[in-house]
Amino acid sequence: DNDTFESNGKARRIKIDFIGYLKLREDFYNNDTKIYISFGRVLTKERPWFYTSLAMACYGDSTDRAELASFYKKLGYPKIATNLIFRLKGLASYTKKIKLAKMVIKKIFS
Repeated sequence: DNDTFESNGKARRIKIDFIGYLKLREDFYNNDTKIYISFGRVLTKERPWFYTSLAMACYGDSTDRAELASFYKKLGYPKIATNLIFRLKGLASYTKKIKLAKMVIKKIFS
């Protein structure tokens, strides 16, 4: 089942990843600090903060963006910084149009 064809599919896919990883982390590793922290690192490798926040700026609505900021706060990123990235939506839209610029931005911030 490919959920990217559903309404708000790309934003929903991002949120599903966070909900799943964070739930696993809380339910199974809450008492093991080392694994708990490692699970957060895995998630930030799968969903890099800057690039994922830019993607959500393009594909998500205000509720999606608020949820993503809360997810990243649980991983140690300040909400204010994530919200600042959301304001760079114009940059994200522009980089989508220019493949080279997109690759450079992704490489720098992931």
